[in-house]
Amino acid sequence: MKTTLKSERITLKSKERLLEASIEKNRQDMSLKSMQFNRFILIRYATAFFFFVNLYWALIMRHTWVVALPLLLIAITSLAIIEQIKLFGQHSNQLRYSKIYFRSQMVANAVLIVSTMTPLFSSLFQFVNNTWQNRVIVLFLLLLGILLLLVVNKRLNLISVDQDKYYARLIAYQNSLTSKEMK
Repeated sequence: MKTTLKSERITLKSKERLLEASIEKNRQDMSLKSMQFNRFILIRYATAFFFFVNLYWALIMRHTWVVALPLLLIAITSLAIIEQIKLFGQHSNQLRYSKIYFRSQMVANAVLIVSTMTPLFSSLFQFVNNTWQNRVIVLFLLLLGILLLLVVNKRLNLISVDQDKYYARLIAYQNSLTSKEMK
């Protein structure tokens, strides 16, 4: 009877250890997934920002021909959003649709910058009074958008070749996990 109790205690302790090891392994796996997903945090926020800017512009211009441009950008953004959502389950460092979207947005901003100097300004930005000061403000905002897009494109390029700082942290974390397992 004593040996049965002792073997049950040993079995119970080994089950607890297995459960603890399983829980720790799940934590580590989730940490790795989160770290991989967080490599793209700037890209996700920039995508959301431009999505809502384009959505707002489309809503304001819904009764004009201009609505086609923000709607086209929203359609391309949707592909990028779907691609970014899939990142949590399927890690990849190649974001084809996101690159296409950010380059399209950059081209659109460049065209809009040129339009601030032309009579097209009043058609494209009907919600803004056509004054020189407002043109300068719109020009400044579009330039800020291009600056953000350049930063995001640089980050996408760094991620695609695994040269971003988050990847270095991810590798260091993975190495620390493997060294723990070896001990």
